[in-house]
Amino acid sequence: MEDNAAVRNGIARLEELTRGGDYIYYVNIAHFMVSPSLDGDSPARRIGGEQPTRQRWRSLATTFMG
Repeated sequence: MEDNAAVRNGIARLEELTRGGDYIYYVNIAHFMVSPSLDGDSPARRIGGEQPTRQRWRSLATTFMG
């Protein structure tokens, strides 16, 4: 992940907000907006498997981030 305190703090806050399980995949998307990898395992369920999902999310994130 990009070494940026604001990014780390934002993702940490998002993790707090989604701790109950609702919208937990937002944390994954936030990670993929700044890096193609995700630190550790995610509690989000992935349709079609982990790697294809990572590729789709990374593609969406990079498309919208320009």
